[in-house]
Amino acid sequence: MKGLKRYIATSYAAVAAILLLLGLYSCASIGSPSGGPRDEDAPIFVKSRPAPFATNFRGDRVEIEFDELVAVKDAFTSVTVSPPVFPAPKVSASGRKIIVQFDDTLASNTTYTVDFGKAIEDVNESNKLGGFSFSFSTGEDVDSLQIAGVVLDAKTLEPQQGVLVGAYTALTDTTFRKVPFERVTKTDDRGRFVLRSLKGIPYRLFTLGDLNNDYRWDNPAEAVGFYPEAVTPYSETVIASDTIYNRETGSVDTVTERLRTRFLPNNLLIPSFSTGYKPQYLTDNQREDSTRINLRFNTRLDRVPELRLLNRGGATDWYVAERNLTNDTLSYYIKPEFARIDTLNVTLTYPRTEGVDNALTMVTDTLDFITKRPKVKARKRRSRKQIEADSIAALNARFIDLKAVSSTTQEIYAPAVIEFSEPLQYLRADAVRVEVQQDSLWLPVAGVTLEPDSLVPRRMRVHAPWEFDSQYRIVADSLAGIGLTGRGNRTFTFMTKTRPRSGYSSLTLRLTPDSVKGFVEILDATDKPVWKQTVENGTVTVPYLVPQEYYVRFTADADGDGEFTPGDIDTGQQPEEVWYYPKAMDLRRFDRNETWDLNAVAVDAQKPERVKQNKPDRVKKPTKKSKKNRRGGSGEENTDNEEDDYFDVNRNPFDPNYKRRSSTAGSY
Repeated sequence: MKGLKRYIATSYAAVAAILLLLGLYSCASIGSPSGGPRDEDAPIFVKSRPAPFATNFRGDRVEIEFDELVAVKDAFTSVTVSPPVFPAPKVSASGRKIIVQFDDTLASNTTYTVDFGKAIEDVNESNKLGGFSFSFSTGEDVDSLQIAGVVLDAKTLEPQQGVLVGAYTALTDTTFRKVPFERVTKTDDRGRFVLRSLKGIPYRLFTLGDLNNDYRWDNPAEAVGFYPEAVTPYSETVIASDTIYNRETGSVDTVTERLRTRFLPNNLLIPSFSTGYKPQYLTDNQREDSTRINLRFNTRLDRVPELRLLNRGGATDWYVAERNLTNDTLSYYIKPEFARIDTLNVTLTYPRTEGVDNALTMVTDTLDFITKRPKVKARKRRSRKQIEADSIAALNARFIDLKAVSSTTQEIYAPAVIEFSEPLQYLRADAVRVEVQQDSLWLPVAGVTLEPDSLVPRRMRVHAPWEFDSQYRIVADSLAGIGLTGRGNRTFTFMTKTRPRSGYSSLTLRLTPDSVKGFVEILDATDKPVWKQTVENGTVTVPYLVPQEYYVRFTADADGDGEFTPGDIDTGQQPEEVWYYPKAMDLRRFDRNETWDLNAVAVDAQKPERVKQNKPDRVKKPTKKSKKNRRGGSGEENTDNEEDDYFDVNRNPFDPNYKRRSSTAGSY
């Protein structure tokens, strides 16, 4: 095709010369040329110095020439040299050439590979040359074996784009932390990788979200992954079929067979995970007013900080604490007898990251919390409206606030939630009731219980036997609750309504194999969980889902803690396994009862396209729906059932000589 393109370009030049000569002898109207068909082809390799797979290379510069003007985009992040070279070589474009300039002497008897990823593109149309690599050797031989696979986030099965995949031939407990990779490459936009120029010896493989470009895991905040056993690459000769299509008709023109070399293994899956590490420290502390102190930390804490009041001999009973689930945001409501102290001298004991080894150490800081007194303004004569407003404000200040946290639509399976504006000294449970409307009457509901929230004690969960399609009101009598300051609430009424039975759908899943223990998460279209439930005997039923489309994730909870557990490099523990149901669950019209074979679809093809966050760079074929939308609709495409590249366990997914078939066929 490129030969054809060059031929057309030459013909255009000849035609232009003829037209120019004709123009000298005749008069004609001036018009704009059409410019010919749009160039949609990536640059094609022409030659290089040294030649591909050259041996005994002694220079410091590689020049690669293409058939048209080229550019290099994002060379620093896209181009990878294996083995790593320090300092990194300079990669630039000059006309039709790509130049790789090494600033240091290359190692002897070593095969080098420069992986360009998608950095190379033509100048005119920005057509990218994907997956291009160039190899040469400084010794007598060129190592030519390969290992291929894919890197997915262990918890979400997201393709990990642009992360390092590296290999070692010898490994100790500290190698990954102190020694750069011996061989290295980067994943593409689908999380796939090809590790090239390998010997036929065992390698240990790791993946690394390298934050400081040193090709080793010296920062615990970097995402990592590892293949559980050593891998020895090899190759075999197979017969491949090539299909040539007629570009005008789209029909098959010719089918040819040829011998080719297949490099194995080419189906490795490396799960990537974060250890959850972040350096811990206090980011903010303030006294909001005389009655409350706020603390904020940069990340979650495993234990609640301890506060002691030095003004009262190290007292610890001077506040009521509230916190969020991760303990990184805390509020301390100060009891009235201590709120009058202008400056609170407090010791704060909490875990903080310390030292060059980033060890988590319990430390104690001394903090002063000062009450900010409002400036006294000169008294001015007030209008009647101002006097009335001040009177109302003074009246309101005699009470604490009570509000509803729940929605006006009460879910049948959940408690209603009400919240006081300050912690309570006591609550009269019989002064809070739930009533249901029947005709024009409000009747009391039996079996109502109140439960303080474990994180925010001033928040009350109101449990009641809710019925479908019913109108309720929650009533709290005056002075039902007495707050920390001795004030009570005013009468409170909150109206809410439950959905009809048709407002819910249920989902039952039967997992095979049914021996895998774990939990199922129901996800919305943003991949966020809306329901979580343990699987019992291979079956799980979720009874109350609002009718819409959902997605489903299953986690094999090996340690039984009800949470996803990442891996551990030091102990060799892999992260817990995760599966996605490969399509959307449409619950808009009916209940569903599905059997889910966890292993029916390859892992990298399981996650539906719509909920993927890391989408590949590709041009999608529009569905009938999207074509209609382009004529005036939203333009949204339904890609849940879209065909995609299938990660075949038997063939290299990066071999350009294979034509993609439907992923349901299980092969190319």
